[in-house]
Amino acid sequence: MPGAEWGGWPPSAIIVHESGKAHLPGCTHIVPADVEPPVYGWVLDPVPGAWRRLSESSPLRATGGNTGRVAVSRCRTCDATQ
Repeated sequence: MPGAEWGGWPPSAIIVHESGKAHLPGCTHIVPADVEPPVYGWVLDPVPGAWRRLSESSPLRATGGNTGRVAVSRCRTCDATQ
């Protein structure tokens, strides 16, 4: 895990909740200290465009934390910042 504060996360990272929803660092829906396995997985260096492609037809599997987590939707609040 990159760190307990959002400052430890790369801005392009994608955080994957157990619900299948993806969040970005700084999201007000989650507390940085809570982002740890088994509830969360993450991708610290996603390929360009991964956030926009993310959907049920283009899921994103976590590469860190709980690597069993797969994102199929984006947090609307985070999406509004992109």
